[in-house]
Amino acid sequence: MNNIHISNPKLLEEKISKIKSDGSTTFHVVSDFDKTLTPAFINGKKAETGISQLRAGGYLSPEYVEKAYALHAKYYPIEIDETLSIEERSRFMLEWWTEHLKIMIQYGLNKEVIDDIIKKRKLRPREGSLEFYLLLNQLNIPLLIFSAGKGNLIKGFLKQEESLYPNIHIIANFYNFDEKGNVTGYKSNIVHTFNKSEVQLRNHPYSKQIKERKNVMLLGDGIGDLGMTVGIEHDTILRIGFLNENPEKLPLFEKEFDVVITNDGSMEYINNLLKRMFNTH
Repeated sequence: MNNIHISNPKLLEEKISKIKSDGSTTFHVVSDFDKTLTPAFINGKKAETGISQLRAGGYLSPEYVEKAYALHAKYYPIEIDETLSIEERSRFMLEWWTEHLKIMIQYGLNKEVIDDIIKKRKLRPREGSLEFYLLLNQLNIPLLIFSAGKGNLIKGFLKQEESLYPNIHIIANFYNFDEKGNVTGYKSNIVHTFNKSEVQLRNHPYSKQIKERKNVMLLGDGIGDLGMTVGIEHDTILRIGFLNENPEKLPLFEKEFDVVITNDGSMEYINNLLKRMFNTH
């Protein structure tokens, strides 16, 4: 597959051998959601994330749309500016997510909107991802989906795809609702692009499941996703990155990830790797 880039094959093989010899009971997976487990493009057009569905779907008032796009125009260039430190960008992302939550509440986001986005299948699975979920469930390997997106949408999407298996845990921005179904806030601290860290897991049931699982596969589509395994002790971290666009970033991704999948590729390489490591067919 010419969209698979491995900068250090020797190191990769060492990690694979270690994971294979230790077995599936010592292994878990931590993954981003948008543009990692979902495609970045559909029919040549940029795929809409859960949050962009709200902006583009006409669900809330034109004033909401205008303000949401203004926030995107202000903060998105900061999110992707590699010249700024993670700390700087993190501060701005917290501002963005906080301001956006305020306008979602102000303009009446509710359960019906979220249910409609799910029902209309506006979120799509990346090719091979449904097999990926099934495979991990069959192998009894825990999967943590760690997302700066909307937890309610992710959970609803997996349920609709019949892939919400008991081994899957989601840490994301889940909404609180009032008795009328209107959004009133988030259930916990805001998760944004640059504050993903397993440190947030300490009080989560998932942390008990992975206590003895010292080997991990990390999947993400941005450098900020590398923080998802910071703070929890691991023996081996196998990092796989999706570089869906901006091919000029390949050298940076190759430096940070063991494997880079370009061109919005499928999960085939990852599924085959899991089968190889744990002798399944």
